Amino acid sequence: MFGYDFWYQPRHKTMISSSFGAPTAFTQGFHLQHVAEGLYGRYLHVYSWPDGELKQTLDLGGTGLMPLEIRFLHDPSKGTGYVGCALTSSIVRFFKTEDGSWSHQVAISVKPLKVQNWILTELPGFITDILISLDDRFLYFANWLHEDIRQYNIDPRNLVLVGQVWVGGLIQKGSPLAAMTEDGKTWQSDVLEIQGH
Repeated sequence: MFGYDFWYQPRHKTMISSSFGAPTAFTQGFHLQHVAEGLYGRYLHVYSWPDGELKQTLDLGGTGLMPLEIRFLHDPSKGTGYVGCALTSSIVRFFKTEDGSWSHQVAISVKPLKVQNWILTELPGFITDILISLDDRFLYFANWLHEDIRQYNIDPRNLVLVGQVWVGGLIQKGSPLAAMTEDGKTWQSDVLEIQGH
């Protein structure tokens, strides 16, 4: 698998890397059958730092497809961090256990939006960029296809949504694509305007 990102926590003598997918899949454009064929990543690789010996591989399974950006908490004593998984629109928390090994759990799952006038009936979030505030209080991420940016309060085992801003894109007002509520009503996000632009 083609590696994507890495982050290290020197006090824990650990570096963790993510796996995007096989170049034969993503260089030809996205095709759903490549997911079923296992051509997109679902692993985190744990290495000793700084010597780079592979110590453990975490299989994120079907809820952690295409893990991209890895972020440890900034506090160097903390053995925990997060990775955004694009294809499954999830944030996975990884953490050091009492026996010194590493484990993981899904911390956030973004539900797909029901939509009209798109290639599928549901639009996934497709999480791309993630960021942790310097004080380790908040996690931010971009829902690339939903076109929103979210802010979550970090409680190590429970991330709580505390802010969200729509920045336009596929479901903005004026687009042919519309999202649907549970009762069948359609909606579109307002076009974000900053200083008249």
